[in-house]
Amino acid sequence: MRRERRIEGIDVSHWEGDINFQEVRRAGIRFVYMKASEGVSYIDPDFERNYREARKARLKIGFYHYVTAGSEEEARAQARHFADVIWGKVYHGCPVMDFESFDNLSKDQINEVSIAFLQELREVTGRRVAIYSDANNATNTFDARLAVYPLWIADYGVARPDMRNHWRRWAGWQYTDAGRVEGIHGRVDRNYFTEEMLVSRKSVLSDEDEEENCD
Repeated sequence: MRRERRIEGIDVSHWEGDINFQEVRRAGIRFVYMKASEGVSYIDPDFERNYREARKARLKIGFYHYVTAGSEEEARAQARHFADVIWGKVYHGCPVMDFESFDNLSKDQINEVSIAFLQELREVTGRRVAIYSDANNATNTFDARLAVYPLWIADYGVARPDMRNHWRRWAGWQYTDAGRVEGIHGRVDRNYFTEEMLVSRKSVLSDEDEEENCD
């Protein structure tokens, strides 16, 4: 079986402060996921700046949304908000659902909210979409219906992520939340990504900037 090549990546939000993406690129990073939005109205304060500077550095870009929905209706509204925020932007990675704070939702409710969000996001963007999850929730919370979407899994301090779940393989692996990268003050999440995380199957492994205008 052909082994998938790994793309060095990071994920960022306003918590990383003012990032020098040119230095990030010189450090060997080629892919950056950035927080775009949360809830039904919030936009990350550094989203536009991070997007603009990452583009200037010719990095491959992906976006994620932090889900806070407690119902299917709210999940669909949050998906539309996310789609509005990233509309007209150039991006290479699948738009991602980051759903990890469940409040008092049952397992069934968590999965129904997730499905509603992902289906709505796919419909309004017309793009492949993906799910971010830690290893525990991937195994014990999210059910088999979500395995049709690429999985970006968080699992730290291990030689390989725990895939005793409904997915056959991972598309992204967040292997530490304490990484160091030139151009970023303090710690940052570091990741490996494969081509499974792409909105199209064009390779992003070269330095050429193959852009997808995802409006």
